[in-house]
Amino acid sequence: MISFCCPSRGRPELAKRLVDTATETQKGDTEFLFYLNDDDKKLEEYKDLLDEKHYTIGPNQSTCFSWNLMCEKAKHDVVMLMGDDVQVRTKHWDRLIVDEINNYADKILMVVPSDGRRKNKHLGNETKLWPDEPLPAAHFAVHKNWTRTLGFLAPVYFWHWHVDSYTQKVARKLNRCLYMPTVEFKAKKILHDDAGKQIRSNFNIAERDQFVWTKVRDRILNADVKALKTFIESRTE
Repeated sequence: MISFCCPSRGRPELAKRLVDTATETQKGDTEFLFYLNDDDKKLEEYKDLLDEKHYTIGPNQSTCFSWNLMCEKAKHDVVMLMGDDVQVRTKHWDRLIVDEINNYADKILMVVPSDGRRKNKHLGNETKLWPDEPLPAAHFAVHKNWTRTLGFLAPVYFWHWHVDSYTQKVARKLNRCLYMPTVEFKAKKILHDDAGKQIRSNFNIAERDQFVWTKVRDRILNADVKALKTFIESRTE
């Protein structure tokens, strides 16, 4: 039903946990697509824990490029932008997500599951289109109609940061951002391991992505919204 696109570095045990929790709770057949770095000190541990079909090994590069490369390899029509720190907690989560996307003839919908954090309980328990307030959407699902129309899963304008916020803004302008608190993808940010330190200590990445977010975002965002809107309209003619 769904393909997980997930860069991972220095966290083989978390990648395995993601596979296990998703598999234990799935209804259909989840495809796992991890992008691993060839300079990762724990690469051999990944090879021991994961099936060879579940990973691609390549140079250390932007997180967004890794997400998009895995999306290109995905066999399923619905793809999820994932982090390796997720535990899937909801039975038949894949069926629930795909059914929501299939409610739209054009399949253009961003589905945001709950991240399981207590601080987000105020968002409520109702599955609904989300109009304004930004959601904690580090992980989300879209159909390949979305990725084919824009040419990417993770916006290519960024290196690592603002991916979820940007995608949400696009989806909300289309009134196609769906919050699903009934599906829990429990996530916990890990700041102090090798992968977390590498991203957070590289200020060039943060400054670059922040520049795009503040100076260029609206112009490119409007173009992406227009492209998706044109696709939606073409399916209603």
